[in-house]
Amino acid sequence: MSIDASTIPFSPIFVVAAVGYAAVSALISGPEIAAREIAYSNWQETCQANLAADLQSTRRPEQVIPQVPDVGNMLCSFYPELSDICDMIPDPNAGARAAEEHLRAAEDARLRQAASGTADHCACASQVYIEDQRLSLALYAGSGRLITPAVVKDRNAALSRALDGPACASVTGGGS
Repeated sequence: MSIDASTIPFSPIFVVAAVGYAAVSALISGPEIAAREIAYSNWQETCQANLAADLQSTRRPEQVIPQVPDVGNMLCSFYPELSDICDMIPDPNAGARAAEEHLRAAEDARLRQAASGTADHCACASQVYIEDQRLSLALYAGSGRLITPAVVKDRNAALSRALDGPACASVTGGGS
């Protein structure tokens, strides 16, 4: 079966032009418009702030160190001439304070390490959104933004789904 170009109700040039316009919308203008709108909406900064806040919520509570009187300092405050003896009396809280400082430093390092990848994680979500929604974005761009599909209208929810999705799960700093 062959198609006769003279029986088609419109010109074959029109079909080629429409296919070309659809290809440009799907490959160039749709993703470009989406990237610009994502940048304009400050989603990247919001995403990073939310991931950092989520990381901070995983911080362990500070250990309460009981306030035990430091006998050495108390004794020397009344008798300064006994300073040599006072220096030999250990502070009972010194070990607990040092351990807490060490744990706090390790916790801060862990959070800094995890937070260093939030930009990559958020950028991954943007790229996954643009790739997964290429046809919807092409329709949006090709129609001159007159037709707005639901995933384009509710872009932040689609970006959040992409952020939590399996494609970005292995990116450093991942998971909200």
